[in-house]
Amino acid sequence: MALPVLNDTPKYTMKLPSTGKTIKYRPYLVKEEKILLMANETKDPNQMMNAIGDTIEACTSNKVKSNDLTTFDLEYIFLKIRSKSVGEEVKLNMPCESCEERTETSINLDEVVCPVDKPQTIIEIDDKVSVELKWPSYADITASEDVSDTAINLLISCIRAVISDDERIDIQDEPREQIINFLESMTSSQFQKLSEFVSNVPSVKHDIVFDCEHCGHHNTIEVKGMQSFF
Repeated sequence: MALPVLNDTPKYTMKLPSTGKTIKYRPYLVKEEKILLMANETKDPNQMMNAIGDTIEACTSNKVKSNDLTTFDLEYIFLKIRSKSVGEEVKLNMPCESCEERTETSINLDEVVCPVDKPQTIIEIDDKVSVELKWPSYADITASEDVSDTAINLLISCIRAVISDDERIDIQDEPREQIINFLESMTSSQFQKLSEFVSNVPSVKHDIVFDCEHCGHHNTIEVKGMQSFF
């Protein structure tokens, strides 16, 4: 008689921040945790993100494809999966806003939220040219050691199309070099309009409230992004 396979069926539900669609998921198991730990040990952001994407697909019985997720959907799903896998409570050492000394505090991952406001997706660059934007997906993001490269990659991933007169040019059909040339031809104020959209991409976040154990200062600190909770 074959040994049973345990805990392989989704039993929890959540709603995706971007669409409100309900998905089912299960905790990650020892086999997935080993992959996550091995990826973390490499300190390679690409390997870690791939491991997270693979874990999400496994824990949703491949009903969710990580490459189709927005960046903030991926963050939110993984935090919820982790909370059911190793516990809702996470301990963090937070710096005091006043004395900068650190105090250990804890948060409940089930209280972490990902607020999403409907953005303006058509940005007018001038009286002839507009840019249609979208939220970046997990598949769009490529890690780079160069911070400026990472920023430009993120911006490019948010551009869906360039609209001029009666023509709509899909960015996915254009060479990367031409896209960069287009961005570099902008004035600083024009470029800032696109950068503001990128800066306002939703993210998981939570307010951490604590009294500093060193100076007694009452702190309220907002933490954002999946990496902030580990």
